[in-house]
Amino acid sequence: MNDPSQHSHHTSYNAPIPGSDEPINPSQSYPQPPTHHLAGSITSDDPSIPPIDTSSPEDHRISFRSTSLQQSLPLIRSRFPTIEPLYHTKIFRGTIGAVGLIWLDIARQEASPLDFSDLAHLLYCFEIYAQIVCILAGQGNGGRDLELELQKALADYRIRLLSMSQWATWESLLAWHKGFLDGVLARGQDNVNVWREPREELDGVLRRRM
Repeated sequence: MNDPSQHSHHTSYNAPIPGSDEPINPSQSYPQPPTHHLAGSITSDDPSIPPIDTSSPEDHRISFRSTSLQQSLPLIRSRFPTIEPLYHTKIFRGTIGAVGLIWLDIARQEASPLDFSDLAHLLYCFEIYAQIVCILAGQGNGGRDLELELQKALADYRIRLLSMSQWATWESLLAWHKGFLDGVLARGQDNVNVWREPREELDGVLRRRM
Protein backbone atom coordinates (compact mmCIF):
# COMPACT_ATOMS: atom_id res chain seq x y z
CA MET A 1 0.00 0.00 0.00
CA ASN A 2 1.20 3.49 -0.73
CA ASP A 3 2.28 5.80 2.04
CA PRO A 4 -0.73 8.06 2.76
CA SER A 5 1.60 11.01 3.08
CA GLN A 6 2.36 10.79 -0.65
CA HIS A 7 0.02 12.54 -3.05
CA SER A 8 -1.01 11.62 -6.54
CA HIS A 9 -4.08 11.52 -8.70
CA HIS A 10 -6.83 9.16 -7.53
CA THR A 11 -8.79 6.96 -9.88
CA SER A 12 -11.86 8.97 -10.85
CA TYR A 13 -15.43 8.09 -9.93
CA ASN A 14 -18.78 9.22 -11.27
CA ALA A 15 -19.64 12.87 -10.78
CA PRO A 16 -22.05 13.80 -7.95
CA ILE A 17 -25.73 14.26 -8.77
CA PRO A 18 -26.62 17.97 -8.92
CA GLY A 19 -29.32 19.04 -6.48
CA SER A 20 -31.36 21.92 -5.20
CA ASP A 21 -31.57 23.75 -1.89
CA GLU A 22 -35.12 22.60 -1.14
CA PRO A 23 -35.16 21.28 2.47
CA ILE A 24 -36.69 17.88 3.20
CA ASN A 25 -37.78 16.41 6.53
CA PRO A 26 -37.49 12.60 6.69
CA SER A 27 -40.23 10.68 8.50
CA GLN A 28 -37.84 9.43 11.18
CA SER A 29 -36.28 11.49 13.96
CA TYR A 30 -33.35 11.01 16.34
CA PRO A 31 -31.89 12.46 19.59
CA GLN A 32 -28.70 14.50 19.44
CA PRO A 33 -25.71 12.33 20.42
CA PRO A 34 -23.01 13.62 22.74
CA THR A 35 -19.59 14.34 21.28
CA HIS A 36 -16.29 13.11 22.65
CA HIS A 37 -12.97 14.74 21.88
CA LEU A 38 -9.88 12.59 22.09
CA ALA A 39 -6.72 14.07 23.47
CA GLY A 40 -3.24 13.45 22.18
CA SER A 41 -3.67 13.36 18.42
CA ILE A 42 -1.03 14.15 15.85
CA THR A 43 -2.23 16.20 12.90
CA SER A 44 -0.64 16.92 9.56
CA ASP A 45 -0.60 20.09 7.48
CA ASP A 46 -2.04 17.96 4.70
CA PRO A 47 -5.87 17.86 5.13
CA SER A 48 -6.08 14.56 3.22
CA ILE A 49 -4.26 12.67 5.99
CA PRO A 50 -6.49 11.75 8.98
CA PRO A 51 -4.99 12.69 12.38
CA ILE A 52 -3.26 9.84 14.21
CA ASP A 53 -4.63 9.33 17.71
CA THR A 54 -1.90 8.75 20.28
CA SER A 55 -4.11 8.82 23.39
CA SER A 56 -4.71 5.82 25.64
CA PRO A 57 -7.42 3.60 24.17
CA GLU A 58 -8.49 2.51 27.62
CA ASP A 59 -8.98 6.14 28.70
CA HIS A 60 -11.01 7.23 25.69
CA ARG A 61 -12.39 4.21 23.87
CA ILE A 62 -16.20 4.03 23.64
CA SER A 63 -16.60 0.92 21.47
CA PHE A 64 -15.38 -2.67 21.86
CA ARG A 65 -14.63 -2.30 25.56
CA SER A 66 -14.33 -6.08 26.04
CA THR A 67 -12.42 -6.73 22.81
CA SER A 68 -8.67 -7.26 22.54
CA LEU A 69 -7.30 -5.52 19.47
CA GLN A 70 -4.23 -7.76 19.41
CA GLN A 71 -6.38 -10.89 19.32
CA SER A 72 -8.63 -9.39 16.64
CA LEU A 73 -5.90 -8.12 14.33
CA PRO A 74 -5.03 -11.52 12.78
CA LEU A 75 -8.68 -11.99 11.79
CA ILE A 76 -8.86 -8.50 10.28
CA ARG A 77 -5.53 -8.85 8.51
CA SER A 78 -6.52 -12.19 7.00
CA ARG A 79 -9.72 -10.61 5.68
CA PHE A 80 -8.17 -7.31 4.50
CA PRO A 81 -4.40 -7.83 4.23
CA THR A 82 -3.75 -4.65 2.24
CA ILE A 83 -5.26 -2.22 4.77
CA GLU A 84 -2.72 -0.56 7.04
CA PRO A 85 -3.03 -1.66 10.71
CA LEU A 86 -3.19 2.03 11.64
CA TYR A 87 -6.74 2.16 10.31
CA HIS A 88 -7.74 -1.01 12.18
CA THR A 89 -6.60 0.76 15.35
CA LYS A 90 -8.44 3.96 14.48
CA ILE A 91 -11.68 2.00 13.98
CA PHE A 92 -11.09 0.15 17.25
CA ARG A 93 -10.61 3.43 19.12
CA GLY A 94 -13.39 5.25 17.27
CA THR A 95 -11.03 7.93 16.02
CA ILE A 96 -11.16 7.27 12.28
CA GLY A 97 -13.92 9.82 11.59
CA ALA A 98 -16.57 9.60 8.88
CA VAL A 99 -14.26 10.91 6.12
CA GLY A 100 -11.45 8.62 7.34
CA LEU A 101 -13.31 5.61 5.95
CA ILE A 102 -11.98 6.66 2.56
CA TRP A 103 -8.61 5.14 3.58
CA LEU A 104 -10.27 1.71 3.53
CA ASP A 105 -10.51 1.85 -0.28
CA ILE A 106 -8.30 -1.18 -0.89
CA ALA A 107 -8.69 -0.92 -4.67
CA ARG A 108 -7.06 2.50 -4.95
CA GLN A 109 -3.72 2.68 -6.69
CA GLU A 110 -2.68 6.10 -5.43
CA ALA A 111 -3.37 8.37 -2.46
CA SER A 112 -7.04 8.77 -1.65
CA PRO A 113 -9.06 11.86 -2.62
CA LEU A 114 -10.25 14.25 0.05
CA ASP A 115 -13.81 12.94 -0.04
CA PHE A 116 -16.12 10.29 -1.45
CA SER A 117 -17.08 11.10 -5.00
CA ASP A 118 -20.33 9.15 -5.32
CA LEU A 119 -22.63 6.76 -3.46
CA ALA A 120 -20.97 3.64 -4.87
CA HIS A 121 -17.58 4.74 -3.53
CA LEU A 122 -19.07 5.62 -0.12
CA LEU A 123 -20.82 2.25 0.19
CA TYR A 124 -17.70 0.41 -0.95
CA CYS A 125 -15.62 1.91 1.85
CA PHE A 126 -18.46 1.61 4.36
CA GLU A 127 -18.84 -2.12 3.62
CA ILE A 128 -15.18 -2.74 4.46
CA TYR A 129 -15.56 -0.66 7.63
CA ALA A 130 -18.72 -2.58 8.60
CA GLN A 131 -16.98 -5.95 8.25
CA ILE A 132 -14.10 -4.80 10.46
CA VAL A 133 -16.58 -3.52 13.05
CA CYS A 134 -18.35 -6.90 13.09
CA ILE A 135 -15.06 -8.77 13.51
CA LEU A 136 -14.12 -6.57 16.47
CA ALA A 137 -17.56 -6.91 18.06
CA GLY A 138 -17.51 -10.68 17.66
CA GLN A 139 -14.27 -10.94 19.63
CA GLY A 140 -15.75 -9.27 22.72
CA ASN A 141 -18.07 -10.51 25.44
CA GLY A 142 -21.07 -10.30 23.11
CA GLY A 143 -19.49 -12.93 20.87
CA ARG A 144 -21.22 -14.29 17.82
CA ASP A 145 -24.67 -13.15 18.99
CA LEU A 146 -23.61 -9.49 19.03
CA GLU A 147 -21.81 -9.87 15.72
CA LEU A 148 -24.96 -11.20 14.05
CA GLU A 149 -27.17 -8.47 15.50
CA LEU A 150 -24.67 -5.84 14.43
CA GLN A 151 -24.60 -7.25 10.91
CA LYS A 152 -28.39 -6.81 10.75
CA ALA A 153 -28.21 -3.24 12.09
CA LEU A 154 -25.48 -2.29 9.60
CA ALA A 155 -27.50 -3.83 6.75
CA ASP A 156 -30.51 -1.77 7.86
CA TYR A 157 -28.35 1.36 7.78
CA ARG A 158 -27.18 0.61 4.23
CA ILE A 159 -30.80 0.08 3.15
CA ARG A 160 -31.68 3.39 4.75
CA LEU A 161 -28.94 5.21 2.80
CA LEU A 162 -30.03 3.59 -0.44
CA SER A 163 -33.66 4.49 0.20
CA MET A 164 -32.81 8.15 0.81
CA SER A 165 -30.54 8.17 -2.24
CA GLN A 166 -33.61 7.71 -4.44
CA TRP A 167 -34.70 11.29 -3.76
CA ALA A 168 -31.91 13.13 -1.93
CA THR A 169 -29.08 15.00 -3.64
CA TRP A 170 -25.69 13.36 -3.38
CA GLU A 171 -24.18 16.31 -1.55
CA SER A 172 -26.90 16.37 1.12
CA LEU A 173 -26.88 12.59 1.54
CA LEU A 174 -23.12 12.65 2.03
CA ALA A 175 -23.46 15.36 4.69
CA TRP A 176 -26.22 13.37 6.43
CA HIS A 177 -24.11 10.20 6.41
CA LYS A 178 -21.09 11.99 7.87
CA GLY A 179 -23.22 13.49 10.64
CA PHE A 180 -24.80 10.16 11.44
CA LEU A 181 -21.54 8.22 11.42
CA ASP A 182 -19.71 10.76 13.57
CA GLY A 183 -22.50 10.30 16.12
CA VAL A 184 -22.08 6.52 16.02
CA LEU A 185 -18.33 6.84 16.52
CA ALA A 186 -18.97 9.01 19.57
CA ARG A 187 -21.60 6.72 21.12
CA GLY A 188 -20.40 3.22 20.32
CA GLN A 189 -19.86 1.42 17.03
CA ASP A 190 -20.87 -1.91 18.58
CA ASN A 191 -24.12 -0.48 19.95
CA VAL A 192 -26.83 -2.03 17.77
CA ASN A 193 -29.47 0.50 18.81
CA VAL A 194 -27.34 3.50 17.83
CA TRP A 195 -27.25 2.33 14.21
CA ARG A 196 -31.07 2.24 14.10
CA GLU A 197 -31.86 5.51 15.88
CA PRO A 198 -33.55 8.39 14.11
CA ARG A 199 -31.56 11.63 14.12
CA GLU A 200 -33.93 14.60 13.93
CA GLU A 201 -31.09 17.11 14.24
CA LEU A 202 -29.98 15.96 10.76
CA ASP A 203 -33.42 16.44 9.16
CA GLY A 204 -32.56 19.83 7.68
CA VAL A 205 -29.42 18.53 5.98
CA LEU A 206 -31.20 16.56 3.26
CA ARG A 207 -32.25 18.19 -0.02
CA ARG A 208 -34.53 16.76 -2.68
CA ARG A 209 -33.26 16.22 -6.22
CA MET A 210 -35.04 18.23 -8.90
